[in-house]
Amino acid sequence: MTKIFIVLVFSVFVLNLSGCEETYENTDNTDAVDPTDPAEATEPAESTDPTESTDPTEPSEPTDPTEPTEPTEPAEPTEPADPTEPAEPAEPEDPCLAPDAEKINSVIVGTYNTHLFFDKMCDSGYCSGSDFESVPSDSEYNTKVKDLSDSVKKIGADIILLQEVEKDSCLKDLFEKSGGYDEYYLGEKGSNASVDTGVMTKGKITYKNKHTEQIDCAECDGGKTTFTRAFLETHIELGCRKIIVFSAHFRSKNDDDPARRLAEAAAAAKILKNTAKKYPGALIVMGGDLNDEPGSGTLEYFENDSAFLRVADELPSKDQATYLYRGDAIALDHIFLVKGDAGSYQTGSAEVVKDAPSLYSLGSSDHAALKATFEF
Repeated sequence: MTKIFIVLVFSVFVLNLSGCEETYENTDNTDAVDPTDPAEATEPAESTDPTESTDPTEPSEPTDPTEPTEPTEPAEPTEPADPTEPAEPAEPEDPCLAPDAEKINSVIVGTYNTHLFFDKMCDSGYCSGSDFESVPSDSEYNTKVKDLSDSVKKIGADIILLQEVEKDSCLKDLFEKSGGYDEYYLGEKGSNASVDTGVMTKGKITYKNKHTEQIDCAECDGGKTTFTRAFLETHIELGCRKIIVFSAHFRSKNDDDPARRLAEAAAAAKILKNTAKKYPGALIVMGGDLNDEPGSGTLEYFENDSAFLRVADELPSKDQATYLYRGDAIALDHIFLVKGDAGSYQTGSAEVVKDAPSLYSLGSSDHAALKATFEF
């Protein structure tokens, strides 16, 4: 009996043990995927472009397969060149920028009042007797042109500043008769029978300006006036140097008005200084008939300013004279240098050019000329 009981207990234990193992196996496989179920199938991994580097720390953004790809815009076709049309020429290089460019070492600047250089037409309507404008005959006009050209040659300047030239046609005739110059420019003020400032130069004129604007004049009516004649500004390229010259002709001593001359001097000085600031690499020279002598307010306005140098200042007073005024030999024609780094006055080069030592005139003019050399 006891044996039978033990056998029964052992059998029950074995049966229970088998049930526990089956339950354990079923529980361990609850997350397994049935390969036969299409809904549970795993999507294949997206292939990777081996040529594209991927940042492993940054997940890539999935592409929306429903969004259409933007088409690539085709390149615009190139228009073929017309073989019959000549190619546009290239801009010529500035020869002065070349390493072997030849630059001049000095330049001679002169100033000369031509004295009432009128043409053969009466523009004012008053051209007889003691009238201001005169009308020369053909032979008289031709003689005047030749005489002035001979005087210009005698002066021998590279750049000559002129005063009292009536018209562009007059200056052109003088330019052609004189020879040796490349360009010219007249500062025509525009009134009938006006005698104007001009310039003839070697080299090339690159800019020109006639200063005819109103200027301050404390003692004038309305506090304003103008330059009596155009204050002529001319920029020149000569021998790979930049040179700026001003031709001036201030108020005459006839029917004298020194306040106006002083106003012209002040306005001219301002223009010269502004030009020097704008073009620090240029040699800047002003010359002309200023109608005032050393010691006058007009001349002292420049000479008391350290920015300017009057080039004939080192000469004896008698050797500076360019005009005979009421029996006295005085200097009315002057050349001023605007001091700067671009050039300097060659000391001792200032010279009054006249017909004879005892005279203060040159050719058919009642003025002698003045010239000076400037070094670079």
